[in-house]
Amino acid sequence: MENFIIGLVVGVILTALVIRIALHLAVRRAEETLEALEQAIENLQANMIPARVEQHDGMFYVYNARDNSFIAQGTSLAELRSRIERRMKDAHVVVQEGDPAVLEALKATNHA
Repeated sequence: MENFIIGLVVGVILTALVIRIALHLAVRRAEETLEALEQAIENLQANMIPARVEQHDGMFYVYNARDNSFIAQGTSLAELRSRIERRMKDAHVVVQEGDPAVLEALKATNHA
């Protein structure tokens, strides 16, 4: 009977140690994944440029919303994309501001 109790106690202790080690490894992997995601988000934010679009005489003008600097001009979304990609290779320009009617007109050029 003593051997059974000793074996049971040793088994419980070993099981607890294995579970603790497995949890520690899982937490470490989760932390590494979280750090990688944080780094990816920082890289995206560094390359993302919030932009504003305006339209004058059928031409769309895109400006940096942070400092109002000119980014590109074009008559369609495809033309704007092409010019922005040529000018800013690693940047991701996101049009977030502008008159709603102008934004709709710009979106409509994507389907034409």
